Amino acid sequence: MRGAVAGSAPIICVDGPSGAGKGTLAQSLADTLGWHLLDSGALYRVVGLACLSSGVPLDQAQQVAIVARSLDVTFQSGTEGVSVWLSGEDVTREIRSEEGGTSASTVAALPEVRDALLLRQRELARLPGLVADGR
Repeated sequence: MRGAVAGSAPIICVDGPSGAGKGTLAQSLADTLGWHLLDSGALYRVVGLACLSSGVPLDQAQQVAIVARSLDVTFQSGTEGVSVWLSGEDVTREIRSEEGGTSASTVAALPEVRDALLLRQRELARLPGLVADGR
């Protein structure tokens, strides 16, 4: 576990090519272990959606980073897979759209956004543990 801090929560990262079943495996592991679940790709998609919904231009790195830092996002495991909630609203379908993927690629290219989301990801690493779909 690279970069782990003594006494911190254990983390399992599931990585691989698109369509390999990372999400299914991550959800199954999290459910079995009773750990928290993180879909790192979904975080970028949520940032893109939040920016588009609030009129923040995706090429304005500082503004997008502010959005990324202020997200109220949760992941919920259910019978139909993992759902993604933004400010109490299920946005799973919206972020999985083609537009969601395009906006995610745009914001993921911004170092300020990656830094902001890294902090969010670290906050999710709490006991009993975290299973991360992606790095």
